[in-house]
Amino acid sequence: MTKTEYIEKKIEYLFKPLYVKVALVLMVVSYFYNLPALTYSAIGQNELRLYDLAGLVILFIVYNNLKLFTVYIKSKSYFKYLHTFILWAGFTLVFNLVFSLYKARPLWFVQTCLYYYHLLVFFYTAVLMAMYLRKRSRYKYAASLILLLGIAEALLVFSQHAGLVPFLWNEVYNMSYGGFLSGALGPNKINLGMNMLFSFVFATGLMLQPQLKVNKVLIIVTLLTSLATIGVSGSRTTYLGLIVFICYLFVSRTKKFFGLSVIISIGVIVAFFLNLEVIETITTTVENRVVNKVSDPRLLTGESLDVVDLYEDLGSGRKELSTRYFFYLLENPLIIPLGIGLNNRLLIQFSAHNIYLSLINEVGLVGLFLYFKWLSNYLFLKFGRATSLKSALTGLVLAMMVTLFFGEHLYIYRSLFTILGYFLLIVVMLIAPRYYFLNARKK
Repeated sequence: MTKTEYIEKKIEYLFKPLYVKVALVLMVVSYFYNLPALTYSAIGQNELRLYDLAGLVILFIVYNNLKLFTVYIKSKSYFKYLHTFILWAGFTLVFNLVFSLYKARPLWFVQTCLYYYHLLVFFYTAVLMAMYLRKRSRYKYAASLILLLGIAEALLVFSQHAGLVPFLWNEVYNMSYGGFLSGALGPNKINLGMNMLFSFVFATGLMLQPQLKVNKVLIIVTLLTSLATIGVSGSRTTYLGLIVFICYLFVSRTKKFFGLSVIISIGVIVAFFLNLEVIETITTTVENRVVNKVSDPRLLTGESLDVVDLYEDLGSGRKELSTRYFFYLLENPLIIPLGIGLNNRLLIQFSAHNIYLSLINEVGLVGLFLYFKWLSNYLFLKFGRATSLKSALTGLVLAMMVTLFFGEHLYIYRSLFTILGYFLLIVVMLIAPRYYFLNARKK
């Protein structure tokens, strides 16, 4: 029996129990529903979310099928490289424990273990979804579920802006994030922005690759609602990611890009014609979050392009944070090779808002190398005839590489909730169809 035949046989057996498919569906739903599923009082007010609970079942599935998961992960470079990073991050938990005890903050280590648990759960959920999608007939159902969840999330946010649905988080979150309306997603602007950016990219890939035969109405509605929600999110990091993605798409798929632009343009015209309130909301948000923040209007017109000044105006202090982090690393060179432990900010007390600097501090140059090797690997995957999906994936990865200079959204900090999990899900959804076209060619 060949490795492929072994994998196919074991995967078919893996998904026979209903609870496996239910756990996978619940994890997908949890990427759009970050509200507490269960609260308890161990140390203050603690919350467990849907992915915390469903994640236990995911790890149980992995434990019961460890050999299959090991073989499958090793067969896919993008899983193998991320798995190596996760193992290294797990090793650095030892450093975190030492610092936590030294600083008399043992609960910091406990909290970090919970974050590491999330990292494992998000990773294995992506692997499980990739296994599930080995059968082409399942793809349409998985894609439709994701599109419907994206549309529902967008409509929930629009309803909140219309005053029909209140702020859904507790008073602590209300005060911390100024009552930002993010539906059922985490109340940090980046959660809503990135979730909708990933939904927009996925819908774009499906639109440009019609052979997948996913419902076109769902795709178009997702395209328009996710784009509108990005507008109202006010996340400047997401705005930058969207610009990078669109620019790459324009260069790589120029003809299809214009077709996509026509659809979006029609949607905007209809919105104006119907005098939808969302247009005014987007306009006001962009003005407040971007236009009014720029000290010199010429920076936006291109008459006086100064990236440093633009970064200072729109970075919300990120330049200062990154600069302080850079000099902190230079003053502590022993940290640089191996880091001081996953999620360990006990020395500097804040994150760099720059994943590359934060990784050096936590998991060292070794961890940074492994992380970048994983992320950049997506750029070199071969897609055969699925060229539009390849463009969508490449544009998304390039957008992440750029925006990660200004944030840590593909990581496991508390305020990021399920961004990393949803990213891993979307890249699997973009990559999986390669297998279908390959099989079709063989037949």
